[in-house]
Amino acid sequence: MNHTARTAVKGLVLAAAALIAGIGAASAQEPIRLGLAMPLSGQNGEYIKRYVLAGHEFAIKEQNEKGGILGRPIKLFIEDSRNDGASAVSALNKLINVDKVVAVFSIFTPVVLPMLPIAEEKKVIVLAPSVEHPDLTKSRWAVRMTPTATTNGLLIAQQAHKMGLKTAATFAEDNEAIRVSVKAFVAEFEKLGGKMVGDETFKNQDTDMRGQLTKLRAARPDALYFLAPSGRPVALALKQISEVGFKPKQIFTTHLVEDREVMALGASMAEGVIYTAVATTPEFNQKFKAAYGYDSDVNAGKHYDSTMVLLQAIQKVGSEKDMTKVRDAIYNFGEYKGTIGTFRFVGSGESLVSPILKTVKDGKYVRYQP
Repeated sequence: MNHTARTAVKGLVLAAAALIAGIGAASAQEPIRLGLAMPLSGQNGEYIKRYVLAGHEFAIKEQNEKGGILGRPIKLFIEDSRNDGASAVSALNKLINVDKVVAVFSIFTPVVLPMLPIAEEKKVIVLAPSVEHPDLTKSRWAVRMTPTATTNGLLIAQQAHKMGLKTAATFAEDNEAIRVSVKAFVAEFEKLGGKMVGDETFKNQDTDMRGQLTKLRAARPDALYFLAPSGRPVALALKQISEVGFKPKQIFTTHLVEDREVMALGASMAEGVIYTAVATTPEFNQKFKAAYGYDSDVNAGKHYDSTMVLLQAIQKVGSEKDMTKVRDAIYNFGEYKGTIGTFRFVGSGESLVSPILKTVKDGKYVRYQP
């Protein structure tokens, strides 16, 4: 090979090496693509944006400021699933097929359960940290980070019994996961000797509940167990309970009584309410408030933690290319110390998180003490 040929070959080798290096550098900067499909419009939209979406975005922002994962940034692709299964499936398909995400965050049973067959087929993890329906984690591609609806219903029934309340009524949104809580509450309350005297429901978009509440008032239950999926219907119901003169000895509900819309009505509306929650660390609330200008809530913490667990699992595996390995890393994560305390994954998408009881006392949310 003459000198000219050798020079040409050397140039080609150098050019190829530069091209490969360039491709490698570009690949290293390709974002890890995550998706979010939630009802960002409608009655629950404002709540989801303020707390749930904010929890995910806050976690991703923190991690990106630390250099991302595996030296790569994290990018969140967002879709409005609305509050129905068909729209949720459409949003999921877009995230998978167009945006090429490897995992999707979501919320609410009617939205999440229809997604699971597609997630299983495409091997995309669905993280629904605050979904309580027991069927969620029957899927090998789903993750939960909250007590189940059954667990919460049992705890409230047992508390009502401990307080000597003899009769009870339920008032709940017509929602599949909520029906599971109601069923568990009723079965346990009756098993413990209590008597159910009322059962009323409302639809997701309802704003006037006075008719149902007037019926329940006439039944005169000692206890009222009230369930809704977001803060706005909780606020509306508490206001209208007062307006119709309904005064059960004790009102029970969920952590959504902490929503700002409830407190905007005046602390007296929620005073004395007992509710299920999971513990959150004050440190998380402090940094969330510093970033957003308002207090976090339990769902903000759950959704923040789910993001961090996923990212740490990807870090452990060393890539997001094989999501079966990432899923298994989550399912066998072991102990995780997060904003909602210490919990464990031991072979499934079910984190071992126990509920606590809290109450509204002097306008503040505090641990319930009998």
